Amino acid sequence: MLDITLDEDCTSLLKRHLDYVIETNNTVRLTAITDRREAERLHIVDSLLALPELLTAPPGPLLDIGSGGGYPGIPLALVSGRATDLLDSVQKKARAVQAFLDAEQEEHSASMPEINSLGIRAEDLALERPAHYAVVVTRAVAALPSLVELAVPLLCMQGRLIALKGKRDSEEIKRGVKVADQVGMRLISEREYVLPGGDEQRTIVVFERVEESQVKLPRRSGRAQRKPLA
Repeated sequence: MLDITLDEDCTSLLKRHLDYVIETNNTVRLTAITDRREAERLHIVDSLLALPELLTAPPGPLLDIGSGGGYPGIPLALVSGRATDLLDSVQKKARAVQAFLDAEQEEHSASMPEINSLGIRAEDLALERPAHYAVVVTRAVAALPSLVELAVPLLCMQGRLIALKGKRDSEEIKRGVKVADQVGMRLISEREYVLPGGDEQRTIVVFERVEESQVKLPRRSGRAQRKPLA
């Protein structure tokens, strides 16, 4: 299932990052998972299982919306080598992750792609950097209708939204497709699997931006979640 070869530097950095997240969790809540063995599986492995979708996406920068402690963005950035922004609207989370990145960049800059942590809402970032990203990735953030809407103004044309979801929800996917039809996106793939080492069911859903949105985006902050388009 996880046929990925990680070099020693990457493996070491992923471990240091996880150690930092668990330790920092005592003061800034970055994860609900405190058992290290489970955290490896539910954070690192779960993140890296989206690598096939990322590797077939267009080249260019990656954005992780709702990154929290840096998952899935940091593992995907390290393995793919893409310049990556980690987005979280809770500024103290973003600052905590940036502190880790700053320390690592200072000591191991040669082995790291450019990764930055931003404490801002997706709607505000879309106004600052419209159509800037080749890929938007999300994990356990919101329902697909909201995610599709939030991703569109951030994505360049042919850019992709890679949404890591739990058990497949056909109704949620239908609603996501309805929003996609309004905002210039199309569903291009779904992949279901069971997370290794357990029985958690996962689905990765991918949308591609193919044309301009019929709806003026971004809408006001929070509207995509409170009043989705479908």
